[in-house]
Amino acid sequence: MKAYLLITCLLTTESFAKQPLTFESPSRQVSLIELYTSEGCSSCPPAEEKLNSFADDKDLWSEFVPIAFHVDYWNYIGWHDRFSKPEFTTRQRHYSKHWKAHTIYTPCFVKNGRATRHPVPKAGKEQPGKLKASIEGRTIQIEFNATENHKDLRVWTALLSGRETTLVKSGENRGRKLEHCFVVLDLDQTTMSQINGIWSAEFNLNGTIPASAVALWISNARDPEPIQATGGWLQ
Repeated sequence: MKAYLLITCLLTTESFAKQPLTFESPSRQVSLIELYTSEGCSSCPPAEEKLNSFADDKDLWSEFVPIAFHVDYWNYIGWHDRFSKPEFTTRQRHYSKHWKAHTIYTPCFVKNGRATRHPVPKAGKEQPGKLKASIEGRTIQIEFNATENHKDLRVWTALLSGRETTLVKSGENRGRKLEHCFVVLDLDQTTMSQINGIWSAEFNLNGTIPASAVALWISNARDPEPIQATGGWLQ
């Protein structure tokens, strides 16, 4: 299993699944582990190595979903992180506001909506219900069978990289070769509709992004904390 997961992480696909795929969580909470990072931050490589090591974990996708958001607020010091996007910084600021914190920083791990220094790749303790995602071509259908009442749910979808390598030529990490996995390449969200306790949504994935995996999670409209998550490799 370890060898299979490592080989999969080394792949970068040119297209989406060639045959229909289904990713489904159990009723217990699959943990969403987020890393806020930057290629311009000298403290970030150890955290990225930690996240990369999750590719070898037997519980990947079944108990936890790892993703790396590259923020843009380090770009001004001499190295532009090619994976950085302002919307990723906005997401981190949203968390900071939610926590009533005064600053944002990298590296920053967030597990199930809470900041942590040492994320453990295990499932959460909650029982939010099953989240199912069916992918055929570029169309994805999402269904969430919630165990509790919710209002204004939305689903987030992140297209993820496999293994990526960057030779940093300037800034704090000048001369270092950085390795990344689970980098968020594209992030999208949409509102969900509800009938008899079943929440659903459908939309098209970005076909121009060469993704290797996909991560999905449910949250309330005004709360960044994930309720349930799922995901998997696209090949």
